[in-house]
Amino acid sequence: MSNHYLSALLLINALLFGACQKEPSKNTPDGALTEQTTSNEANSRLSHSDEVLTPGGWRPKAKVGLVDTDQYLDAQDGRLRKLDRHSKQVLADYGPIEQTKGTEPDYPRNVNVPARHVLPLGSGWITYTHWTNTSGKPISYFSTSWVVPPAPSVPAGQTIFLFNGLQNSNYILQPVLQWGPSAAGGGNYWAIANWYVDGASGPAQYSNLIRVNPGTNLQGIMALTGSSGSNYSYTSSFTGYPSITLAVNNIQQLNWAAESLEAYSVSSCSNYPATPKTRLTNIEIRTGSTQAPLSWTVANPITDCGQHSTVVTNGTPNGVVDVFY
Repeated sequence: MSNHYLSALLLINALLFGACQKEPSKNTPDGALTEQTTSNEANSRLSHSDEVLTPGGWRPKAKVGLVDTDQYLDAQDGRLRKLDRHSKQVLADYGPIEQTKGTEPDYPRNVNVPARHVLPLGSGWITYTHWTNTSGKPISYFSTSWVVPPAPSVPAGQTIFLFNGLQNSNYILQPVLQWGPSAAGGGNYWAIANWYVDGASGPAQYSNLIRVNPGTNLQGIMALTGSSGSNYSYTSSFTGYPSITLAVNNIQQLNWAAESLEAYSVSSCSNYPATPKTRLTNIEIRTGSTQAPLSWTVANPITDCGQHSTVVTNGTPNGVVDVFY
């Protein structure tokens, strides 16, 4: 009987010792292990070798590419190509451009979020303002200024995009501030790049990515550089960062403007920037050589953290929109 009693004591001691050995890993200071585990889980969800993330959602990796400093895009003859700025040599051919007819803009209706990337909180265009140009003259200039917000309280593999953009029914051109990873690169920091993105799972091209710090003043600009018949040429740029200007020539007119917050892989409200809002200022849109008759319409499709947009000052050239996280 005493032997059974001794064996039981030894078994209990062994179990207690094993539990004590595991306990320190649960009590890592500041919850570092827990946060790292969350980040690893999020990164695991992002790691699909056949697809990458863009402002516009996920798409096949083979359809996404870098447009370097001495390169530009051209859609002459209905095919999107990447050319060398100096020699005009074709460096890549992305195939024919689908000419979708109608007045509906490409986004947000064509944001691509496969089921495996869906998290508890919403993805895609979260909140935005939009305006359709019906003036009869093309949008020649669209500028917005804002300050890079603080980092999110909890980095967990999420991606946040904030931008002003111009689009038609096929593509969107946009100077983009991003937090987190995308096809252009990135990580747990803010960075800027210019993008030209097709709807759904079509092609997407981007400039080099440049890291920026919270508190940095940004001005994103899209400008019409020329036109011939039904072909229009534009640039997307950030003031002070000429090396990442993206030029796109001979495309359909871009007639729909937006100020937008876009997000992916968000699992908690603390994954958004650690500030109530970002103010977009000095909004200016010109049609031809005159100020546009700008009047924003607000859309708040996802409000699970209270996200919304507010038009503080309508019109141009000194428009103001607040984007709340």
